[in-house]
Amino acid sequence: MGTFGFNNITTLIGRNASGKTLSMKLVMGMLSLLLHQRSIDQTHLKETLIGTTPISFNTYFYGSDHVIYLDKIVLKPKADQSGQWSVDSEIILEKNATQNMSRKALFDFTSAKVFIDRQQLDNLQLSLLADDDSLMRTVFASNEYTTQPIFDTLMFTNTNVPFINPSESKISQALLRYLDPTIDYLYIENKDNQAFYRLKFNNSEKEITDSNFATIEYYLSSGTVKGITLYQYIVAALRSGGLIFIDELENHFNLAIVRTFMAYFTNPKINPNRAVLIFSTHYADLIDDLSRGDQIFVSRRQDSEIAIDRYSDIADRQDINRAEIFMSNYLGGTAPDYDAYMELLQQLQS
Repeated sequence: MGTFGFNNITTLIGRNASGKTLSMKLVMGMLSLLLHQRSIDQTHLKETLIGTTPISFNTYFYGSDHVIYLDKIVLKPKADQSGQWSVDSEIILEKNATQNMSRKALFDFTSAKVFIDRQQLDNLQLSLLADDDSLMRTVFASNEYTTQPIFDTLMFTNTNVPFINPSESKISQALLRYLDPTIDYLYIENKDNQAFYRLKFNNSEKEITDSNFATIEYYLSSGTVKGITLYQYIVAALRSGGLIFIDELENHFNLAIVRTFMAYFTNPKINPNRAVLIFSTHYADLIDDLSRGDQIFVSRRQDSEIAIDRYSDIADRQDINRAEIFMSNYLGGTAPDYDAYMELLQQLQS
């Protein structure tokens, strides 16, 4: 699809158990369903859709031919109680876009025309469409649109599994020096169709070798392993102009490394293809590094519901830095409950 003045970084910040990971999975699931023509069961929607009532999603897309689409889709649980979901209804609206459109006008589809409506399909057309597939595939069939690839790194949030691109025989020395200056080199060779690793540290004659990366990982910090992995995903996103999702970007890293990765996406020389970084975090300090309040979404759990609000829509204090507003619980639901804190403190003192 095209671009229309979007942010290269979007962050989702919230306290523990506020719904950040769930929200990221929903976004990735919808993008996979609509843009990459996956069925519901082939996306993160399979593990995030819960309940017994239909759920509505409104998703906007901008085409490279200056056409904006609104996909209005309703998903419902299947009646057989299998836990699977299907499409209940879907309508796609379209309208032309202009560069001088206001944000309000951009998302106003009152006068837009219908591109396709699932309810208007005849029986033959419906028989060719699976009940858990989206109609967005017809948009791509009618236009020569290409979509940004999605890089999903959520598997590395709590499990520090190493990933090394098989096409690379040597990990960048600049990256290794940045993550751990004591490392001399790390090579990956192919022996009998199996990866073989060679690791050497500075001021040491010993070379550590093994075909099992677990042996190599023993000598590396968790931050170094995760840094090697995420860096390769980030480079792939930058080269392709893709969307990369990282849950809890700060895990295993100090603040300087996190800021380095963020800076890649705001530097037009490094990111000429306008790749987008979408990440969640607990670090309130990071939101002060972002230039716009509409790049920040605040996740809060209110009773049994999760609320996601744009920071610029809910923060009325511009004279206080964002980190202070977030940590002071000024917005409500962004810091641990004070009564719970006092109860825990009293328990430790008793």
